[in-house]
Amino acid sequence: MTPLSASAAPQGYFEQLAEQGLSPGWAKKKPQMWPQPRPRYVPAVWRYADARAALDQACEFVSPEQAERRNLIMVNPVPDNLYPTCQNLVAAYQLVLPGETARSHRHSPNALRLILDAGGETFTIVNGVKIDVAEGDVVLTPSWHWHGHSNFGNEPAFWIDFLDVPLVQNLDCMFFEDHPSRNEQPTAHAPDSPMRNKGTDISARLRTDGSLPIESSALNTIGLHGVGLKQGERLSYEKRVENNIYAVTAGDVRMNVEGLGVVDLCRGDVIVVPTWNAYSIEGRSAWAQLIRVTDEPVMRALGFVDVTRL
Repeated sequence: MTPLSASAAPQGYFEQLAEQGLSPGWAKKKPQMWPQPRPRYVPAVWRYADARAALDQACEFVSPEQAERRNLIMVNPVPDNLYPTCQNLVAAYQLVLPGETARSHRHSPNALRLILDAGGETFTIVNGVKIDVAEGDVVLTPSWHWHGHSNFGNEPAFWIDFLDVPLVQNLDCMFFEDHPSRNEQPTAHAPDSPMRNKGTDISARLRTDGSLPIESSALNTIGLHGVGLKQGERLSYEKRVENNIYAVTAGDVRMNVEGLGVVDLCRGDVIVVPTWNAYSIEGRSAWAQLIRVTDEPVMRALGFVDVTRL
């Protein structure tokens, strides 16, 4: 087929189209479809030790009264990016000091917390229900649920927040509201709340099953999986359309990621593997565990997860 020539158009034709808010599909300035995904975001790593040191320093000049949250966002290192960790998800390290409360709010994005370090008397309040948290726990805060966090213990509490904020921004469905009382008061106490996946339970099941889904159906857009590896055990993954963020919760692992290469990770470290990058994970200690946070539920609901198998 002979391509259409833009030079054959009458003089001023394209200028007139532009004034009318129209653009010729036969003479697009850039292609709008391509044979396979062309991800903007790249694989990247963040170190817990670096984040913890920076958050400790931030305590000198950032208080809960000054900031919505004392956190450090894991910004994907691509040009002009200010926020997302990958296309549909964002992750951040957060610190709540003993005696502090991170005020209550709610928003349309779904969120969850992976607890890295916390002493006793650290808890989240979700829609009025006090939920205790401990190391390794994964706590869910679904869309439009009130939530705030308190540390009444003697040790700093560090965790990783994961949210689907970039997805909600792209869909123009963002809503946010501060609690009218600033700090929501609990009306019930539920240590075994369905919003809490206990780290001890996750670890015990991983030692038996090796890998498993973690209950996250309340979030709709975010999937959770646990991965357990013995030393030398290796898992390989082909290119897929979903975006994945991994956080190491125990031991050491080595990952080989397309576009990044080989990296060693230890407890608390985070790595993002955006869409369409093959990768592998290898256990490098007697026992290692990871939590995978993924937008796979979104891709599956839209029918894209298995599209490459057609």
